[in-house]
Amino acid sequence: MLDMTLEQGQHVFLKALAGNNFSSESIRAYNADITQFVDFLKSLRVDWNNPKKIERLDIVEFMNRLAGLRRTGTTRARKLASIRHFLKFLKENSVIAGNPAETITRARKEEKDPAVLFKNEYKAILFEAQGHIRDYAILLTFLKSGIRESELAALSLEDVDFVHDVLTVREGKGKKERTIPLMPELKRGLQRYVADRDRQSNIVDVETLFLARNGTSLNPSSIRKMVKKYYTKAGVRKSGVHTLRHTFSAHNINNGMSIADLQKVLGHKKKETTLKYIHVVNTNLRDSMLKSQA
Repeated sequence: MLDMTLEQGQHVFLKALAGNNFSSESIRAYNADITQFVDFLKSLRVDWNNPKKIERLDIVEFMNRLAGLRRTGTTRARKLASIRHFLKFLKENSVIAGNPAETITRARKEEKDPAVLFKNEYKAILFEAQGHIRDYAILLTFLKSGIRESELAALSLEDVDFVHDVLTVREGKGKKERTIPLMPELKRGLQRYVADRDRQSNIVDVETLFLARNGTSLNPSSIRKMVKKYYTKAGVRKSGVHTLRHTFSAHNINNGMSIADLQKVLGHKKKETTLKYIHVVNTNLRDSMLKSQA
């Protein structure tokens, strides 16, 4: 076995990362995580600098310490990954006989409640877009149908049925399509857009509903940028297309839609995925009441 201190091993490991073209940010993160673990070992015993003395329990106790400091599951998982990689390096270079971090299960990531816009927030976003017929229709489609970004990009003209007030969403090749009721406000917004679209002279993708200025289909990246632009204009800090889907879901639950109906509209395979919106509605209602009393 190669004789090397823990600190020496850390130094050599970081040099090896640089030699393997790891970014400076990644190397700094590895260094910070390993240094924190080494400092923890220093607080435990005098032989902290001997890598051969590291045991599985040392790493478990370090993870427990981080949990006690209320570090998130994501943070603890990252630090464990750094330690595991470091000890793997020491093992491969015959500094230690085995990797005591190999069998340690990483912490579970906390499930965060989905971000939801309050009514005044999404109204402000729509207000900023009202001068742009296409963008307004896109935002309204997200907020009034709850469809996904990829589903909106794939909508065709024939998916919008103004006679029966139905929007058909196709989830992909071979997957089951679903229908969503076309609510009056959304119907008006789409009718206005389709009339404006018909006047576009450079249409390339004739079947696609939402078009870019050059007449081709809008890609998801362009949709994300457009949505973010109106968040910024409206001064709304929350952002992301999926927040609009969450907003649709939470507001419909708040207005009395059943979980079963919402599950069908959203296209969720599992009921549990839809149930999270009940908690979101209760949390937002509590926050709203607290704000009104402030």
